[in-house]
Formats: sequence, structure tokens, C-alpha cells
Amino acid sequence: MRLSQVPWWDGCVVSLMTDIETKIQQIATVLGQLEDTQVPRNIRNSVKDAVDKWLLNELKDMDVRLGMTASMLDEIFNDANLPIHYGPLCLQIQTTLETLLNEVRRG
Repeated sequence: MRLSQVPWWDGCVVSLMTDIETKIQQIATVLGQLEDTQVPRNIRNSVKDAVDKWLLNELKDMDVRLGMTASMLDEIFNDANLPIHYGPLCLQIQTTLETLLNEVRRG
């Protein structure tokens, strides 16, 4: 028997993806905090690219969206111009993205 033949399986996949999409929207909202004028323009642009081109781009596969966003946040975190109080925020979001990526790969 294939998973697609199990009556409850489709509902679980839809539920998992809906939950992940909700978390992605929350992450995008939190990343909006980096639009602060205290943040250098190059970092704001990188965050905008990460969110628009990858995180919220539904044309890409979910694992690619999450992985690329986490990778871009790693670059942002390592930028010497990132205000120090935004470092922990980047790390928290990156950890959350990696957790979601693991969920997607298992699911």
C-alpha cells in the first residue's frame, strides 16, 4: 500500500504544509523588523531578497525556500555591519528555518 492510498495521509500532508506556511508567514513578519533604519541598506536589501525571492516564493520547492533563506540569513549574521542586537534574531530565525526544513524532509 502506498501512502497516497492511506485515507488519512493526504490530510496529514495538507495539515503539515499549512502549519509550515503559517510559520513561514510569521518568520517573514519577524524579518520585517530588519527594515529598521538602524540596519545598513545592504543588509535590508539582503533580507528583502531572502524573503521575496526565496521564503515567500511558492514557485520554488519548500526545502529550497527554507534552505536558501537560512543560508542567506547566515551570510547576514556574519556581516560585520549587522547591528549587534539583531544577531540573536537572525540566529533564532535560522534555527527555526532549519527545524522546518527537517520537518519538510521527514514529511
